[in-house]
Amino acid sequence: MLRAVIMSPDTEISTRLGEIISRSGKIGLVKTIDRYLVSYELERFLRANAPQVVFLGIEQLTHAMEVLQGVETYMPGAQVVALDRGCDPAVLLDLMHLGVREYLAYPFDINAFMATTARLQDLLDRRPAQIDATDNVFTFLPSKAGVGTSTLALNAAVSLSQQPDNHTLLMDLDLNSGLVGFMLKLENVYTIYEAAENSNKLDEHLWPQLVANIGKLDVLPAGRLDPQTRIDPLQMRQLIAFARRFYRAICIDLSGNMEKYSLEVMQESRKIYLVTTPEIPALHLARQKYHLLSSMDLGDRVSVLLNRAQKRPVITTQQIEQLLGVPVTMEFCNDYRGVHNALTAGREVESDSELGRQCTSLAYAMVERSQPGKIAATKKKFLEYFSVAQAQGTPSPATGTPGSGGALVKR
Repeated sequence: MLRAVIMSPDTEISTRLGEIISRSGKIGLVKTIDRYLVSYELERFLRANAPQVVFLGIEQLTHAMEVLQGVETYMPGAQVVALDRGCDPAVLLDLMHLGVREYLAYPFDINAFMATTARLQDLLDRRPAQIDATDNVFTFLPSKAGVGTSTLALNAAVSLSQQPDNHTLLMDLDLNSGLVGFMLKLENVYTIYEAAENSNKLDEHLWPQLVANIGKLDVLPAGRLDPQTRIDPLQMRQLIAFARRFYRAICIDLSGNMEKYSLEVMQESRKIYLVTTPEIPALHLARQKYHLLSSMDLGDRVSVLLNRAQKRPVITTQQIEQLLGVPVTMEFCNDYRGVHNALTAGREVESDSELGRQCTSLAYAMVERSQPGKIAATKKKFLEYFSVAQAQGTPSPATGTPGSGGALVKR
């Protein structure tokens, strides 16, 4: 069934067309709007509703043509059907030049509508409607409770949101003991439960009411403790599909209990970050979860994050990798005081702390971006190497005493 929206200031036309659509059974009407949208408002509307067909009233031709251009820009391949009470050949010719191939005149005939629908389906089969959707979905999976997964997920998400053009969403899917809302001192009325319950009718107006804003980071907390309520995998697919169209990066904090909806999320993920600590119980469970994910053909998406790494470890990183059967991607220090201070303040850890810098490095690696300052720092160290060598006794060609490196040039 094709997804469609109606955009027309003529409410009589919209109402009648809605009735025809309902009778046809071939098109699912997602939204009807009684005004023309332009620019950012139109882009947001298209992202939220992802229509394959736009039924567009052309009563106000100038505004209608602006919408046409916006549809082609923001959702190439979406088919536009012009609606009007009359049939002006000159207007139809102008519309054809803009790519409109279908026209319906009021009052609508069901047979003509069905023929139009068949042609639309054929066009969309040959050239599907496209809309920009991110594949940067990252899940954080704890090997066991208490390994610091929420801390890493939160701080990585904050760092992602601070990168240029990287609007980020953080979702807390630990329904039994989700801490993200507590860690940020959020007082949201709505939570992941409400988002899931409304997953089939999310739009550009409802969504901003559900999430909390922390700068450029949107947060959807787990909220209340409700063991009787569970999220259906279908709801989760719809929720993530919607979020993909609105965000450049999505971070999801899981419980580690491997619920059906958690498995659904990991199927949708580009990377699964398996978080563990160097303790034997955590490593044992990490190994079990990695093997389970490998049996589901998800092993190649798993990256191990070693939290609370020790400077003088009892179990070395190499031993951990041999035990798990997968490399350790990154290690994170045990900054108890820094995490405590962040929790007290209701914010992320200090970005200039060791743990903060490590989380920033993780965020840049997640989206495969070069971290600012890394190249410059490397060059500086390279030059310092020569400065040290010269200071240790490189003779000057003029004096035969330690100098500015002239002997290197002479060679």
